[in-house]
Amino acid sequence: MYLLLVLPATVGALGGEIPSARAAAMGGVHVALADDLDTLFANPAGFRSPEPQFAVGEITLNLAGPIFDIASVMIAGAGQDPADLAADPDVQALMQNLYTALDLVGPLAFGYVGHGLGFGFFTRSYTRISTRGAVPTVTTAMGEAFTFAGGYAVRIPIPGWKSSLDIGGELRAVLGGESSLDKDLLSFFTAFSDPASLVLGAPFRLSLGIGLDAGILFSYKDRFAVGVVGRNLYAPVLYYDYATLDDFFGSEVPASSSGLEPIDLSAGLMFRPPLGRLGRNVSDLKLALDYADILDFLTHPASATNPVLHVGLGLELELLEILALRAGFHQGLASAGLGLDLGAFTLNLAMFGTELSPEPGLRPVFNLALELALAL
Repeated sequence: MYLLLVLPATVGALGGEIPSARAAAMGGVHVALADDLDTLFANPAGFRSPEPQFAVGEITLNLAGPIFDIASVMIAGAGQDPADLAADPDVQALMQNLYTALDLVGPLAFGYVGHGLGFGFFTRSYTRISTRGAVPTVTTAMGEAFTFAGGYAVRIPIPGWKSSLDIGGELRAVLGGESSLDKDLLSFFTAFSDPASLVLGAPFRLSLGIGLDAGILFSYKDRFAVGVVGRNLYAPVLYYDYATLDDFFGSEVPASSSGLEPIDLSAGLMFRPPLGRLGRNVSDLKLALDYADILDFLTHPASATNPVLHVGLGLELELLEILALRAGFHQGLASAGLGLDLGAFTLNLAMFGTELSPEPGLRPVFNLALELALAL
């Protein structure tokens, strides 16, 4: 079971990776680091590397931005007139340039990696609230996504070099539904007096997509690894748009469209230096460096970002095979965390930032991650 407070990747047609506190603390997912279930969304070539692991369930609560401030405003304004609440200077200041999110992964979620095989199934619910403009327009999105991922990797030994080359592929399928609407500040607060009507009356989009990933991983003496992964090498998506969620339940005929998700080519390095005398107390040390979405300026130039935001750095220091200290750098922002491994139970904590704009430092969001894991 996982309890996780994070800002996940944007939930698109193919869902994005299922985030973890360990990856968040280490500067994001690393394609050459293949030793746990994060490999499902990092690099399918890594399915040969870890010891077999099976996660029997997952509950993930994701929080991002000033969500507690928003909750306090809602609680304090429960008995107020929506017009008075919208006119409150403190509320208006809070709603300027706002981004906040809540996600829930599970309770139906499980995964396995080992012996070249990797698969997982995850349910994910989410809510996003953001504002724009001097007179704020509030954009709200609420959705549910069901993600299945499965693949296999083969190993090609290179005996003379005491190394190996792994090649893997993975297929992901995502079924998602999202209700979204834009309202001015007064209408936003007024709508919460009847949340059922708010949800049922919002435009609704149903999406069905598949994505094919492939990767390679070269490992040398368990000390050094380099990996390359291509995500969404072929990723068609079907969209069905309904005027309201009521129309969806009423079997109305939707407008349909289709598209292709852009290819994401990422590469990374992992190094485990010899510990020498430190080995008495230090069980392991891992260093990772990645550059994600290398070809964004070609595959999706309209949403391409500054090269600094593509860089991910990570460090993990394991003490006495129980305590792990982690640090990283991702999207131009620092991250840190720790982990406690008690065998079947693992506790991870991370603090990190996420950049919402295409340039470093323009719109950072603070995140906290707390994870409790149960695996067989």
